[in-house]
Amino acid sequence: MVTILAYGCCCACGTPIPFNPDYVPSIRVNGSKQPLCQACFAQWNAIHRTAKGLEPLALHPMAYQPQPDIG
Repeated sequence: MVTILAYGCCCACGTPIPFNPDYVPSIRVNGSKQPLCQACFAQWNAIHRTAKGLEPLALHPMAYQPQPDIG
């Protein structure tokens, strides 16, 4: 069985992270989606959701976990 897991750097803090490209939270940088680490996603939620009285966005449970290859 093959699993899918990408490696890259958080676009906000630069920390190297493994992530599932289908579920990782991301933001657009120069027109392309770039991954956020868990700490930066939590900070984004605090600034853009919680501080405005909105419910924070949920982190997908597979965001940083390998995904089985279905092929």
